[in-house]
Amino acid sequence: MNLFKPKTNNPPSPQLLERVATKYNDIMAIQNGRFREIWFVRGKDFFLQSRIDAEDPTSLVLVYSRMMMAGLFFQPAPRRILMIGLGGSAVSNCFQKWCPDTVLDVVEIDREIIEIARKYFFLRESERCRVHEEDGRIFVKNMQGKAEYDLVFLDAFKSGSIPYHLKTSEFYREIANLLSPGGAISSNLYGKSNVLKPRDLKTFSAVFKQIYVFEDPEEIATVLHATHQDRRSSPEEMQRAADELVKAGRIPPYMRDVPAMQCPGKFEKRDATEFYDDFPKDKFFQAVDKNNVNMTLSRPYPIKSSG
Repeated sequence: MNLFKPKTNNPPSPQLLERVATKYNDIMAIQNGRFREIWFVRGKDFFLQSRIDAEDPTSLVLVYSRMMMAGLFFQPAPRRILMIGLGGSAVSNCFQKWCPDTVLDVVEIDREIIEIARKYFFLRESERCRVHEEDGRIFVKNMQGKAEYDLVFLDAFKSGSIPYHLKTSEFYREIANLLSPGGAISSNLYGKSNVLKPRDLKTFSAVFKQIYVFEDPEEIATVLHATHQDRRSSPEEMQRAADELVKAGRIPPYMRDVPAMQCPGKFEKRDATEFYDDFPKDKFFQAVDKNNVNMTLSRPYPIKSSG
């Protein structure tokens, strides 16, 4: 894999800021010109997890993160947001700028990711932005009946897979219990190398009334949004929502391009099956621990390197 593809005739030399292997990930933090990136490594494969513009940290560089922010088209004034997966804190930093009065809970299981985000990726923590070092599903279980969220973002990865207990209909029902009546959930489904998207669509559809799939024209990334709203939002309504948010100065102008990235029906397959928990209830914590460990051989939700 060519990790650093030249974008100019004289590209800058990438600089390794830090590399650390944990129970959960083999992490590389890199300065690549004006950009800083987090990569997860597994064997000879590299998986890009986050990229920020170090000169403009609250500008969203990766197209997937812009599509994730389409959750604001369903809930333009969220009071409380839950994010599972921190990465390079690009999205959480943007939320603090775009929605300054919102309470943000970020859940990240890997302490070293949190430390790298603090050291190199401008992670901003405050009374309104709290980072919880914990497994995402355990956090959601513990919050049942205690909190209500307007937006939930699912963006938890390890190198080459997503922990399976974060992909099942049982987990999505637990999240649905935390959503406000007009709330929305947004899930990063990665890029072309993820062949499990039809099953994701089937699983979300079993829990939520409305499903919206977004994909950029180059098929670099796919994001799914789901709501319990009775009426489906039309593309025109989402475009108006984007235009109004831009006009009000709430979001940057590049977000106007996102509504056109909808691709309804693309990943629908009649023979697709749901993802269900593959462990008995009394083995929950053992399954969570096994699924989170980086070098676990069994990967029920595998993703290949897209390089």
